[in-house]
Amino acid sequence: MIYTFAFSVHVYISALTLAAGIVTIILSVRGLVRNAGYGGIERWSSLVFYIALYLQLILGFLIYVTLRSSLTGPLWEVPDTENDASLRFWAIEHIALMIFALFLTQLGRIFIRRTGAAHRKFRASLFYYGTSLALILFSMSIALFFR
Repeated sequence: MIYTFAFSVHVYISALTLAAGIVTIILSVRGLVRNAGYGGIERWSSLVFYIALYLQLILGFLIYVTLRSSLTGPLWEVPDTENDASLRFWAIEHIALMIFALFLTQLGRIFIRRTGAAHRKFRASLFYYGTSLALILFSMSIALFFR
């Protein structure tokens, strides 16, 4: 019951993360095209994206380590993980992709905060958040394949 609830919350926050990432990318492209200033709406959308990714990390580890192991045992102890593509994806690849996406988002926030010119902030936002969003979309598409 708790596993199902936590997994459902993980899915809903995943949708919020995806929406915030898309909005952040759209605002970055718009700012570059219009040569606008980097303001409050850009900061807020990137902050929502950033916080949602951290919530995903916390919930994902909760599901992966504690709740999942109480049902059937942790994935890393399943003897056939290396031979089963679906188990390997959930045990290794999904986690690695999401941690790297979070790392890129964190790095992007640091560079954007330390950069002075607005066009450089938009370029950094587009690169870091765009790459992070691409990794998330890639992992989500593979996750749909392995469902």
